Amino acid sequence: MKSLKELCDKISMPAEATDGILRYERLSDDGSLRASMEKLFRTATWKAGLAELKQHIGEDTGGFGILACELSCALKTFEMYEKHGISEEIYVDTMKCFSRFVKEHKESYGSYGFDREWWTSRQISGLLFRIGELEYEVAEIPDTDNTRSAGGKEAGESTENERCIWLHIPSDARLTAEGIEGSVHMARQFFAEKFTAYAGAEIRCESWLLSPTLKEVLPPSSKILGFQDYFVTKSLGIDEGEFMTWVFKRPDIPLKDLPESTSLQRNLKSYLLSGGKVTAAEGTLKDRDFGGRR
Repeated sequence: MKSLKELCDKISMPAEATDGILRYERLSDDGSLRASMEKLFRTATWKAGLAELKQHIGEDTGGFGILACELSCALKTFEMYEKHGISEEIYVDTMKCFSRFVKEHKESYGSYGFDREWWTSRQISGLLFRIGELEYEVAEIPDTDNTRSAGGKEAGESTENERCIWLHIPSDARLTAEGIEGSVHMARQFFAEKFTAYAGAEIRCESWLLSPTLKEVLPPSSKILGFQDYFVTKSLGIDEGEFMTWVFKRPDIPLKDLPESTSLQRNLKSYLLSGGKVTAAEGTLKDRDFGGRR
């Protein structure tokens, strides 16, 4: 993986967005930005790195300047994948988050753009991997150079004596039993082979998709409720609105104007209009044999 254009093609970035990214390609060759871009590889410094890059870029219509910087970092991340013998398939599947977010921006606002720079340092740091249908994040990758390890986790805390893996659900995950079980099986094999410190580690998930509220608005046959059955869950209180972006595409739409294109949207809108609240939840994956279904 040698260029931004090659990476954009690999991850199916829309042509219009690719053009926007390539207008900022010069940033990847700007030596004065190298130190700021290196900060994106560490949890402890990525916020400072982003702030420095944004200040340097200035007006950044659509967010393509910061996206170009992050994709330039992602090219370097490929070296880490090669070092650990991780397949290009997993690399590409992981980095497709960038094109997915750009496409989702168009769904929400009518134009291609990038506004998830606060999330994607996980992918370029080599801390989050897409394996099949789901994503898996760790607090640090042991035995690598300093640009590939992180100084803590935001989804939860893991210490040297308590390593865990955080599971995330991409917006395009189908949540079939085959997809869930196949992904977990492959992830177990992946960490056992590539990062043995996480072999057999507990898998946790913090998401509105685990909310007990959803049992009130979804039928028993729902794939989301089927997903919940794989976890032992506990409530974390009222969700502050994360679910709005994922269910209704935008967090700033008045309740009465929320779309009703899907049964989930219709049922949840009715629930919210009647005064209902969505709770957040955390779950621990049940200890069971997933059998390698794909």
